[in-house]
Amino acid sequence: MPETGPDLRIERPAETVPQLVVRRVRQAILEGTLSPGRRLTERELMELTGVSRTSIREAVLHLQTLGLVETSGRRGVRVAVLGSDDVRQLYEVRAALESEAASLFVKRATDTEVLELVKLTRPSKSDNDQLASIYHFDELLLAGARNALLASTLAPLHARIHALRRLSLSIPGRRERSEQEYRDLVAAITDRDADRAAQLARLHVDAAKEAALAAIAKLEEERASGS
Repeated sequence: MPETGPDLRIERPAETVPQLVVRRVRQAILEGTLSPGRRLTERELMELTGVSRTSIREAVLHLQTLGLVETSGRRGVRVAVLGSDDVRQLYEVRAALESEAASLFVKRATDTEVLELVKLTRPSKSDNDQLASIYHFDELLLAGARNALLASTLAPLHARIHALRRLSLSIPGRRERSEQEYRDLVAAITDRDADRAAQLARLHVDAAKEAALAAIAKLEEERASGS
């Protein structure tokens, strides 16, 4: 029998280096560590992440595609700054797509997936806890809807909207109202009422839009006053 050679197979990493950079930068934006308008140069990103210029450039292109960063100056980017019109348009599209996702989830999700959504609507102790639950809620909703085109269309919108949610939760009472909206939505999903779920998803997005617009208006006012 021939001698067995050494196993030299290379395991394919779950994520490429640019994908890891995108995930880390995106997380920093969601956590507020990188705030809207924060300028980022290639050199700084290389120092912050410890990866090559080539990987940084590829990651930045993807972050621009997601709408999380935008060009700033000749050789840098900044964390995207969304105005009221941008926010309004994002939420209008989200309302249409997410209501459909809720309806499809009711029709196609398993009982186990429904129970997972129920778990995510338990009262949260902090904004960070709620943001993490919302992030997973979005993922589960799209997975259970079982429509790849809908998921690929909503995913980049969710990336931009999730960055706004920390601002929205700064509006007094918004976190508590948002939690109740999610509980109402999940109750309709549990009852397998597709029409009601779609309606409640749209109502939630409309309420979230108003909170986001209020937060953006406050931020713009602070910038204008120089505070």
